[in-house]
Amino acid sequence: MQVTTTNVTPQASKTAQSPQEKRFDQAWHRVTNQQKENDGFREDAQAFAQATRARIRDKEKAYMDVMYGLCLHLLSFFSRKSLARWQRETLLEWVGQYLQIMQNNPFGSHLNMEPIHQGLEDALAVTYPDSEYAADPSDEEDLLSEELFEELFAKFEQAGKTSGSGQNADEADADGAYFEHERAHDQQRYDESLALKRLMKSSSMNKLFRKVAGILHPDKEPDETERQNKNRLMGELIQARNTNDIPRIFSFYIEYVGQSPLQELGEDLDGATQLLERQYRHLCDEKERILHEDPITGALYRRFHKETPAATQRAITRHLKETQTQTTALQALLEETTSLKKLKPYLELHYEMLL
Repeated sequence: MQVTTTNVTPQASKTAQSPQEKRFDQAWHRVTNQQKENDGFREDAQAFAQATRARIRDKEKAYMDVMYGLCLHLLSFFSRKSLARWQRETLLEWVGQYLQIMQNNPFGSHLNMEPIHQGLEDALAVTYPDSEYAADPSDEEDLLSEELFEELFAKFEQAGKTSGSGQNADEADADGAYFEHERAHDQQRYDESLALKRLMKSSSMNKLFRKVAGILHPDKEPDETERQNKNRLMGELIQARNTNDIPRIFSFYIEYVGQSPLQELGEDLDGATQLLERQYRHLCDEKERILHEDPITGALYRRFHKETPAATQRAITRHLKETQTQTTALQALLEETTSLKKLKPYLELHYEMLL
């Protein structure tokens, strides 16, 4: 969208454009193009994730259902007194692994995990009768978190002691550079926020806002349908002003006033150009973070989206085959372990794998 206007003063040439106006025009184009690119990428990623999720949903849910049934089946063996201590511990670890998989899988959200949690608590009480877990097994996660925190704190403390002697000088320099970069980035964002607020309070920006608001004001619209539409647009305009969304206000001005905001900006033109250039850099960073906005969308896109549709199809097909193979294996295990005698070889195998 060209933001310059042919409505120029009589003294100026119809094709004349100052260097400041050209710079503003270029910055505006970069912002609008990058915004369109970001919006397009976000929409494509969401559509891809939705289509992929529909294709793999049935296989994934079947896999989760079988794993859920196997967990309950394995927990039923804890009532057997002939289980050795290491076998109970291996069984706890085994069920715990499956529980973590189901909790982290978006296709397992329909499962009721309470019976498994309760079964694990009962199993802990049997395996560790003299432990504090028997009284409150839910404290296990807190205790592990405390241990991890203490270990991490000890590493920081040790690093602090050794950095003075030069043993970890490179690590200390790297950490210092990272935190310095973060502080500089935060300071830049703070400065830009102040600049935005100053620009929003300037007379030129007030003129832009008032001119657009005068056109979109719903009280001047006799048609009820159009009045509702203008109510919505007016709300978006006010939100853009309240959130210091300069590019959005420019877009409103160009679309509804029908000319460039250059003349209204006047002495604020350079400041507006600088903010547009910063907005462009922010949008470039935003594109890198789009896949993090929704974890499921990001996970499906990164896992299955390839350079070509054929490669994407192969990745999905391969995943479906692997999921079916895993489901079949779990179902076979569930059907085979009908007794403790048949379960013990699997416990030995799992124990060796843990070691």
